[in-house]
Formats: sequence, C-alpha cells, structure tokens
Amino acid sequence: MTEAPLRGPWGVGKAFAVYTGLRAVLFLGSFGLLLVAGANGLAAVFFALVVSSVLSIFLLRTPRNQLGAALAERNKRKRADAQRLRSLLDEPPAL
Repeated sequence: MTEAPLRGPWGVGKAFAVYTGLRAVLFLGSFGLLLVAGANGLAAVFFALVVSSVLSIFLLRTPRNQLGAALAERNKRKRADAQRLRSLLDEPPAL
C-alpha cells in the first residue's frame, strides 16, 4: 500500500531529507555497534553498509513510499504543466 505524498512546496525535499537522514542513522548505528563489537575500521564500514541496507528495506518502508509518492506527484504536476504550455504554444496567435 502506498503512503500519501507529503504536500506543500517542501514535499519532495522533506521526504528526501527524512529518508536520507534515517538511512544515515541506521548506518551510523550499525557502524557504532560493529566498532563496539571489535570490528576494525574498513570491515566495520563494509558490514555497516550491508546491515543498514538490509535493515532499511524493512524499517524504512513508509518513508521510502512517501518519497516515491512525492516524486510521482511532482512528476505528474510537471507533466501537466508541460502539456498546458505545449497547448498554449500550439494555439494560433490571436490578431
């Protein structure tokens, strides 16, 4: 089920910021836990990327769906605006 897109001028930007911020939190949390568990730097980064990617599939479904819906809504508006502009440009000039 798709979540409702975020409305307003900041819809896509806010959805992107929320999703990206949550992804960063998941990565940093995974990285920190791996460092505490004794993994060395490069291995911790690699495994934190894998763990946070897998976790984000399940934990960030709603923000990801909101981002997708906001992008689809913006794309729909832009296409409608482009079509309206094309129709205005195709009209013969009024004399």
